[in-house]
Amino acid sequence: MDKTDFLELLFERNRIIQLFAIIFTVIYFYAATFVLKKFRERRIKRKNTFIETFIKGVSDNTIENSEDLLNIYSGITNLSTEDLSSKKDLNEWLREILAKLINKEVGQDFSVEQTILTKRKITDFLRINETASPFSDLPDTERNIINDISSYNKTGDSESINRKINELSSVIITRHEQQNKIESLNKWSIPLAIIGLFLTIVFGILSIV
Repeated sequence: MDKTDFLELLFERNRIIQLFAIIFTVIYFYAATFVLKKFRERRIKRKNTFIETFIKGVSDNTIENSEDLLNIYSGITNLSTEDLSSKKDLNEWLREILAKLINKEVGQDFSVEQTILTKRKITDFLRINETASPFSDLPDTERNIINDISSYNKTGDSESINRKINELSSVIITRHEQQNKIESLNKWSIPLAIIGLFLTIVFGILSIV
C-alpha cells in the first residue's frame, strides 16, 4: 500500500467516524428530549389522575381521613412507605386542587356546601401532613437542620441552636447563589445546545461531502 492509498483509506475512515458521530449526536439529542417529555407527561398524568380521584372521593365520601388520602396517593404514584415520609409533592397537589376549586376548574357541579366541605378537608389534610412531617416542603438539607434546631430547642441547648442557625444561613446563601447560576445558565443552555447540534451536523456533512 503506497502513501496515496493509505491517505485515502484514512480519509474514508475519518468520514465514517464523523458520520457515526453525527448520527449518535442526533439520536442522543432526540432520545434525551423524548425521555424528559415522557417523564413530564407521566407526572402530569399522575397528578391529573390524583386530582380527579380526590374530587370524586370527596364528592362520594370515600376519602374520609388522611389514611384514605395516603392510600390513594401511594396507589397512583407507586411510592413506597419510605418515600411517603416526605409529603412535598402531595401537599403541592393538594394546594393546586384548592386553587382549582376556588377558580371553579374542578368541582363545577359542587354545591356551595360541598365546596366549603372540600376546602375544609384539604386544609385539614395539609395541617395533618405538616404536623406529621414538619418542614416537608423544604429541601432535605434545610429540613434536617431545622429539625435539629427544634430538637435542641426542646433540650435548651442554645449553643447548638446558634451553630445550626449559622449552618442554615450558609446553606441558604449557597442555595441562593446556585439558583442564580442555574437561572443564568438556563437562559443560554437550550439556544447553545440547538446551535451546537446544528453546527455539528452542518460541519459533519461538509466534511463528508
